[in-house]
Order: sequence, then C-alpha cells, then structure tokens
Amino acid sequence: MKKTIKIAVAASLMLTFGGVAQASEPYVGLGLGAFNLGSGVTKKATTGAYLQLGDDFSENFGGEIRIGKTGTTGEELTLQPRMGIDYFAAAYLKPRYEFDERWMAYALLGVATVRSSYSEPGLVKQTKTRTGYSYGLGAQYRVMDDYSIGLEYSHMLSKPKTNAIAIKTNFQGLEASSLSLNAQYHF
Repeated sequence: MKKTIKIAVAASLMLTFGGVAQASEPYVGLGLGAFNLGSGVTKKATTGAYLQLGDDFSENFGGEIRIGKTGTTGEELTLQPRMGIDYFAAAYLKPRYEFDERWMAYALLGVATVRSSYSEPGLVKQTKTRTGYSYGLGAQYRVMDDYSIGLEYSHMLSKPKTNAIAIKTNFQGLEASSLSLNAQYHF
C-alpha cells in the first residue's frame, strides 16, 4: 500500500512540475454569487461574496485560497428559520486547461472550513464550525493581459446528518453550493 501511494505521489509531482517552464502568475480577485445553503432539513438561497488569492504556478496547475461569507436566509419577523455562513476559508489545488490565450477551464479540489449559524423564532441562535472537502468547476476569460472574468460552480462540505426535531437543539452546520461570477487582477 505504501509503495502504491509513493508511486501516485511521484507521478503527480512529475505531471505538475514536468511541463514547459512558465513564470509564476499570482492574482487577486473578488467573486459574487448565489449560495444555496442546506441544513440537512431545508435548502435556501442567499447571496455571498469571497476574496481570491491565487497563483497559476505552471501551465496546467495552480493554487488558490478563498475567504468569504454569505447573507442570511429568511426574514426576521417570520416563522422561517434563519441560516447563513458567518465566514468560510478554503484552499484549492487548481488543475487548468487553456484553450487559447483568452479562454481557460479549470477544476477546484480542496478543503474548506465553514462557520455557519442557524436560528428559529423563540430559540437561541446556534453556530457550528465544520471542515471538509470542497470542489468546483469554472471557466475564465482573459479580458486584457492583467484582467480576467469567470463563471464558476462550487460546493463546500457534505450534507449535515440531522432532522427537523434535532436541528432545534443540535445544529450540525451547513453545506453550500454556489454559482458565482468573479473578476481577477493578474500581477
């Protein structure tokens, strides 16, 4: 088993760093989008935003860190539960494929930590921090040499295991899917 893991790691490193030499291309960006939050009982949509810090360090591979938050679902004076992501932080490996100088497709594979909150009328607000897998797919268009825009779908964490009774006193966190537009500045 150890030998298989060593071979897989060595092959991954050769694929990652064995391509044509390319200068590092760091970037910073901002993403805005619709987030679908799932509590394990219900799913509700809200808006959210995130800051991107990344680097495309080879022709077919990059990495990215994101920090963001969402709004809260539900309205204050209704019987609807209110839930939202107070903050999230994610780290991604970013395999990518350039179709030409302008268009690129990419995948995101990584881990995310999400601090979320849940409250119902008459009950105490509950918070939970969870860490788990995160993934996504996107496309990016280079508008100019230093600027690009993109469209992306991503998902963070697995569905919490709970029911309508247990969630009132034992909130297990949220899962989140998002469809977002983003813009980056490349250094």
